[in-house]
Order: sequence, then C-alpha cells, then structure tokens
Amino acid sequence: MSDRLEKENDMTDEKTWDELSDYYAGHTPEIIREIQVPDRALTADDLDDIFAGRPLADQPRPKADILAKTYLTKEIETEARSVMKSEGIGMSALLRKALVSYLDSHSKRAGLAV
Repeated sequence: MSDRLEKENDMTDEKTWDELSDYYAGHTPEIIREIQVPDRALTADDLDDIFAGRPLADQPRPKADILAKTYLTKEIETEARSVMKSEGIGMSALLRKALVSYLDSHSKRAGLAV
C-alpha cells in the first residue's frame, strides 16, 4: 500500500482530519443566502415555495395561479439570469417582483403581494 493511500485510510490522526476539513472548506461553494428561522409553523404551501427556490415570506403569499407567457430579448434574459443568480430566485419570482414594483409606482393601489 502506498504511503498516500495508507495516509488516506488512516483517519485516526487529528492532523489528517484537519487537512481533510481544510480541503473541503476550500472546495465547497459558499452559501450565498442567509438562513431564516420562521416564527410560525410551516404550511404545505410554504414547503412548496421553499423547494421551488422561493424565500420564505413573513406571511404566506397568495398563490400565483394565472400563467402569463413572456418573450424576452437575449440582453434582458442575460441580465435577468444575473439578477436571479445574485438574489437566489427563479425567473417567475423575478418577473413578479419587477411587475409589482412597476405597478406600485404607477398605480393608486400600492403594496401588492409578490
């Protein structure tokens, strides 16, 4: 057995564990979003949102059940993907946020739910 293989199989040495931990810390992507701890019981709809990649809202959000198809230019799509990645949200969530922001600034009725 080679020295390297023997060292990998012998995890009783504390130094080996430290080296392995340092290796994984250097090769593991950082978590880019903060961890949220809800102050209310989670509902099935909350879990649907979480598993769909949406952030957990303070209050359950109204369900979006109307489909709207949108065509984008390549430039808009590229910029949207950049924002989606930085905010950790999907395209539908980004479009809803943009539309609500627009409607809030151009409508008498403000405070629409995303």
